[in-house]
Formats: sequence, structure tokens, C-alpha cells
Amino acid sequence: MAIPTSESDSDRPLDVLGIGADEERVYCMLLARGAATVEDVARESGLSPRASQRLLDTLEGKGLATHSPERPRRYIPAPPEFAVEAMVNRRQARLERARAAITALRKHAARAPGASEREQIVELITSREAESQIFEQMQHVAQREMLTLVRPPLRISRLDIPFAKDQHHQLEARRRGVRYRSIIDAEYLSLPGAGTHAREDVRAGEEIRVFPALPFKLVLADRRIALIPLNLQQPDSPSLLVRSSALLDALHVLFESLWERSTPIAFTRSGELKNGRPGSRLSREAADLIPLLASGLNDKAIAHELSLSPSTLNRRIAGLMKGLDTRSRFQLGWRAALNAFPRGIGRTRKPG
Repeated sequence: MAIPTSESDSDRPLDVLGIGADEERVYCMLLARGAATVEDVARESGLSPRASQRLLDTLEGKGLATHSPERPRRYIPAPPEFAVEAMVNRRQARLERARAAITALRKHAARAPGASEREQIVELITSREAESQIFEQMQHVAQREMLTLVRPPLRISRLDIPFAKDQHHQLEARRRGVRYRSIIDAEYLSLPGAGTHAREDVRAGEEIRVFPALPFKLVLADRRIALIPLNLQQPDSPSLLVRSSALLDALHVLFESLWERSTPIAFTRSGELKNGRPGSRLSREAADLIPLLASGLNDKAIAHELSLSPSTLNRRIAGLMKGLDTRSRFQLGWRAALNAFPRGIGRTRKPG
């Protein structure tokens, strides 16, 4: 009887260690039986005795089995927690040696004629497959942070739907200490399922804020590389790949500026979106307090005007600063103005 397999070859986790499908099936058979001869393996696998012997020799060479001294030999499986772990450690050591070669390879590339001209700060990515691959690589190599700007319309790409990003890649990156921050366009939250995905990502550790209207989409990793879709209205339009440069530094500064002006997303206990839109109406207390602060009155005059004690006034100002995520009174006034005029201060004025 042939040994069954529960997974396709492409789904086998041991494949990355160089363990073939037949080798894995025979190893699993040994684990189930405890020990087996060549004849046992041939009978249960449906393979010839010669093919079975080759597989058992291969397993022994890889440290997955040993044999007894008597005849006929009985092959005994090595415990997977030791054998597989040893193979993983050896593979990791080889990968680290390969990583160490990067410096030498870069030196070789730098010495090549015209190397400086070949290094492109900005590159046009016209293939969606290449864009997706670059995005995955950005998560693999990120060491500090992954930043994203997200707004509609949607493109069929993980670049444009951070809520559907490969959680496996994010989990691996977070284990390395990578911080994920996303700013989403307020209009984006009106899309079906967007709030649910945002809640799941916040629970997973991603920091998400909301801005009234984002100018474009962006993914930026470690201030080293960024991707920007060029035409939001055309799903198949190319993207711009930006490497370390003054342009990339400017994109990072822009993100941080938008982050400071964005509203932290929050959810009720039932999981409903609580304050996804910046520019929401101020509380009555804030509406009374902010004009007095803006008028330049000192704390004593404001407390008198509102019939408050100095300590109560200080608590209200502190609460307002916390609610608008600000750290100074100047920033509080600026944020309050942005809430009042989310599309730009002074745009409501009539010309003339």
C-alpha cells in the first residue's frame, strides 16, 4: 500500500530544508512505526526495495534516521524536535554566510565602470507582479518601521489594501521590532469591511490614524525605499520606486507631518468605529474654551469668564490636549483650527 500524503508538494514546510516528498513520507512512516526494515518500507510505500533503500540511506545521511547493527537492518527515526531543528540551524548558518557576502558583492559592484550612473534614485515599476514582489521584500528587509498612506480608489494590490496585507510577513517583521504605522483617508473608512479590517490590524499591533483627504498613496520602509502609485484612477498604472535620497527624506517628513495632524482611530467596546473622522464637532466645553485661548486671554481671565477654578481650567486644557493628541498650547490651537477647517484654513473666505 502506498503511503498517503495529506498535503501537496508545494505546501510541504520541510521542502525548504531539501527534504523531498518521498523522503518526508518515509520519515513520517518511520515516526508512526517506531522502526522499519527496507522490506517494511517497500511493502507499505509501494516502492521497490532498491528505491526504499536509497530513501532510507538519504534520511540517514540527513540525520533523520539511524539503523541498528543486526540483520536485516531496522531503521529508527530521529526525534523531529532534534533532527529538524538541527537542519534548520544549519540552513540558517548558511543563510547568514550568504548575507555576509552582501558587503563584498556591493564593493565589486561599486568598482565596476559606470556604477555610479547605474544606481537609480527613482525607478518606474510597470509590472504589477514586480510591485507586489518589491512590497513583500520591503517587509522582509525592514528593521525599524513600515509607513503607509492609504486612500481610495482601490487597486487590486496588497500595496493599496494594508488591511489585507500578508499577516505572516507582518508578524515576522514585528518580531524583529518593526513598527507599523498607517494613515488612512477618511473616505476609505466608508468602504465595506474597512472598519473591521482596521480593528483587526490595531489589535495585531499596527498604529492607525485617519486624515480627512490624503494626496496620494505611499509605502515607505526604514527611510530606505518607497513605492508610490502614480495614477490613482488607473489600476494598471505604474508605480514609482524611490531609494535613499533627499526626495525620500522629504516623503518621510511629509508622512510625519500628516501623522501629527491625523486623528488616532478608536473603537467602542462593541468594536464599532468611534472616532474615525478628524474634523468631528468639538465638545461644548472645548467650543467654549478654544475661542478664549485663541483670543490671548491669560488663565486667570479665562477661568473667570467660564466661572471655573484654576485647577479645573488646567484639567480641561489638559484633557483637550490629550483628546486632540497635542503636546503644547500652540499645537492645540493649530489642531483645533484644522478640525474647524479640515480642507485648509482660510479656504472658506470669499475673495475680495
